[in-house]
Amino acid sequence: MKSAGLRRVLRKVLGVLGHRGPDSSAAARASQSLTRLHLDEARRAEMLTGATNPMEAAYYRHDGHRAYKWHHYLEVYDRHLSRFRGQAVHVLEIGINYGGSLQIWKRYFGERAIIHGIDIDPDCARFAEERVVPHIGDQADVDFLGRVIREMGRVDVVIDDGGHQCADQIATFEALYPLVDPNGVYVCEDTRTSYWSAYGGGYRRPGTFIEYAKALVDPLHVWYVEDDGIVRDETLARMTLGIFFYDSMVVFEKRRRGAPIQYRVGRDDP
Repeated sequence: MKSAGLRRVLRKVLGVLGHRGPDSSAAARASQSLTRLHLDEARRAEMLTGATNPMEAAYYRHDGHRAYKWHHYLEVYDRHLSRFRGQAVHVLEIGINYGGSLQIWKRYFGERAIIHGIDIDPDCARFAEERVVPHIGDQADVDFLGRVIREMGRVDVVIDDGGHQCADQIATFEALYPLVDPNGVYVCEDTRTSYWSAYGGGYRRPGTFIEYAKALVDPLHVWYVEDDGIVRDETLARMTLGIFFYDSMVVFEKRRRGAPIQYRVGRDDP
């Protein structure tokens, strides 16, 4: 019932969002302005020495399969995911690519973690190893996503680092967020593509993941809406602690919540 209710809320949000045609040249120019570096051993050792949290340490210590993460993501990940370290956490990352990210997550979360990955490329099946389970399929295929979650048993953390198309990011969120553990975390990476037309994006363009996530801020505050013309669906608010916006990342922290209560403490002054 809660999953169905949330989907109704999300569909209402999506219903007011649309898409326009792509302009790949503009996206290419924006992408080319970003700095991407391959670290040699000396530079990697320098970054490891300067690591300020366990996620940075795990990332810069990595010498397995190739991986790509923006440096500022690492602090965000540690901020929201550190409580799962050492726990029997079930992680799903969408987008396997070269396989290195799955190995890094395995190192970061510890020996009790099981890391699942999704990719549309059949060749990614070769990255299976102890406590790393690849699944081959399309992230926009809702039935496929449901099968993956059933095979996992539960999912505590979802990281969408897949195709970065705005429509796919939204479809994946709508399918998986209701299925994430009530105390889990959902992360959508690389939301800069919400500003790139080749991915269905554009500045404040309806139908991007950023605009979609912005529109969820109102349902999170449903208890305070005075307008009688607004339907007060509490589904999202009752399962979401907060929505956090970072440079190219949106993080959703789940938590079971009731209507807000204010408690008075202390005594009155005489």
